[in-house]
Amino acid sequence: MIQPLGHAIVSGFWLAQLANIIIIALAVRMLLKYLWHTPAMPVILMFMILILFANILGGLGFFTFSYLLQNLTPLFFIAVVVIFHEEIKDVLGTMGRNLRKFYGHADILEQSTIEALVESCVLLRKHRLGGLFVIEREESLEKVYGDPVLLNKLKIDPPLIAAMLQPPGVLHDGAIIINNGTIVGARAILPLSRRTFFGRSKSNRPRPALGTRHRAAIGITEVSDAIAVVVSEETGNFSIAHGGILEEAFPQDEFNRRLIELTSAREDI
Repeated sequence: MIQPLGHAIVSGFWLAQLANIIIIALAVRMLLKYLWHTPAMPVILMFMILILFANILGGLGFFTFSYLLQNLTPLFFIAVVVIFHEEIKDVLGTMGRNLRKFYGHADILEQSTIEALVESCVLLRKHRLGGLFVIEREESLEKVYGDPVLLNKLKIDPPLIAAMLQPPGVLHDGAIIINNGTIVGARAILPLSRRTFFGRSKSNRPRPALGTRHRAAIGITEVSDAIAVVVSEETGNFSIAHGGILEEAFPQDEFNRRLIELTSAREDI
């Protein structure tokens, strides 16, 4: 029987090697998935090309050049970590939030609150007003958004929402923050998504251009477990962002149903 490296092909040794290969392949695939459309990806690709180039040169006898490239590799790695530490932190945070999906979230909005939020969005569309709502979940957003106007747990009421977002009022810019079913802040400035390519979760078609409001909705869900709801001022369409994904152009009934799914303990993302 063939015994490569002194072990039978069907043995614990080779099964362990196969498991190692599978684990490494899954880890690389996961990292590439999260980094592919970030500014760090071109640098990482160049880093990998240099390593490959060094190995090829070493095999061809260019020992000095290969030696220099191989010894500079740790410096390249440190440079990537230092330059793109924010992207790496976002990737690790996103991976951790995805693991949290396995044990779910607690309910964060009651049915009546969701209905009030949907009615508010419908009223905004009727008056051709744009709106951005951020629904906090388990992660606090106090250190994420910038300098909001703090409000004392206001009830979600459609006329009140429309009045708050009516220009040129002082609260019409930025996002409205919802926590435990009440409004706790307005005029919150959210981090914009740094991605340059956006996929639609329903049809997976490319979306190369999005407005600031939609980019902010995606951005806040890239750095937290929050859910963002957008009413487009131009089209009146309803959109929902979660986990860095933007779902667009919901009919009213489906919009209500999707919000219930995303804010329930047994979410179906």
